[in-house]
Amino acid sequence: MIAVTIYDVVALLFFLVCWPGYRLFATRFEAKRPGLMSLVKTLRRQWIMRMAERDSHISDATLLGNLLRGSLFFASTTVFILGGLVALLGTAPKVAELVSQLPFATRSDPTLAEIKALILILVFVYAFFKFTWAAWQYNVLSILVGGIPPHGSDKRLREQYAEAAGQVAALAGESYNNGVRAYYFSIPLMAWLVDPILFFFGTLVVTIVLYRREFNSPIMSALKAVGH
Repeated sequence: MIAVTIYDVVALLFFLVCWPGYRLFATRFEAKRPGLMSLVKTLRRQWIMRMAERDSHISDATLLGNLLRGSLFFASTTVFILGGLVALLGTAPKVAELVSQLPFATRSDPTLAEIKALILILVFVYAFFKFTWAAWQYNVLSILVGGIPPHGSDKRLREQYAEAAGQVAALAGESYNNGVRAYYFSIPLMAWLVDPILFFFGTLVVTIVLYRREFNSPIMSALKAVGH
């Protein structure tokens, strides 16, 4: 039988509430007041609309390439992390025994240690899917940009292309952001290997940091001037 403490259960439940719960909170909260993601989404749409008004897209292609490379970088990095975590899964009991010798660390059941490693793997699998999906969406966006009718053609058709490209850009940015959030929430999971109380407070700190960065950060003040 797995030796699970009440602290492990409470910390894990708190984590399961904060990670998906924060996404729902951020989506609803942005409906009442602008957040970093909503402002960036508006700027993306403005970029695409202005892109549709000019024939030369050389600089735009460079920007799209940078966005695509960012997603592919995180996707490839996640693969290496997953490889390390799979190796950790086989030696999780030994790692737990080693970690338990640290000051203030809590001794963990070997099976529970494997479960902790498995949950961490699942988080990075989620991140991998999000980053690869973001990369695919940026590929689609590049195709849409290449297919924008030339200046002087049917205005309605150009607006339709711009609208579709704006929606794809917003979806790609959302997928990328969800992958980055998974990276943030993997930090308290790693702290769980040391102590469940550290796991609990790590989750709380990460949630607060995400909120401050997305709703109350200096970059918000900078973007508000041009995001409306």
